[in-house]
Amino acid sequence: MTEKDIIKTINKHSIKAVIAVVLVTLIAEVLDIYFFHGDLLSPIWIILLAIGACLYVFQKVLVDLLVKDEVKEEK
Repeated sequence: MTEKDIIKTINKHSIKAVIAVVLVTLIAEVLDIYFFHGDLLSPIWIILLAIGACLYVFQKVLVDLLVKDEVKEEK
């Protein structure tokens, strides 16, 4: 796999994760304002979402890199 393929895979999976983190954070912010009348959203919540998104991207990139190589070797 070339460097361009790796970059393409990372970009493909990271865009989904970034959009999901932004949407979940915005929804949590709206719910926080609605239920807790403007108390600040905990930064730990945002950090945990970001770590989860990073792990998701890392897992998907590894699967793309390693599974394709195994399929090519079997043929």
